[in-house]
Amino acid sequence: MRETTALGAAIAAGLAVGVWNSFDDLNNVNTEGRTIFKPQISEQESGRRFARWEKAVQMSKGWLNEA
Repeated sequence: MRETTALGAAIAAGLAVGVWNSFDDLNNVNTEGRTIFKPQISEQESGRRFARWEKAVQMSKGWLNEA
């Protein structure tokens, strides 16, 4: 599914008005074509890469002055 934000909003609304009673009832919602992401790296490596990405973002701030 390309638009997961809309799906999330629809699920939240459905839970609020009683279409589903609990999150357990949602196991079969949108199962067609579902892909489950399974990381191929450790949590430690993921954290290291994320920290590096955050540093790169901070370093890139201020490169363009649009004043």
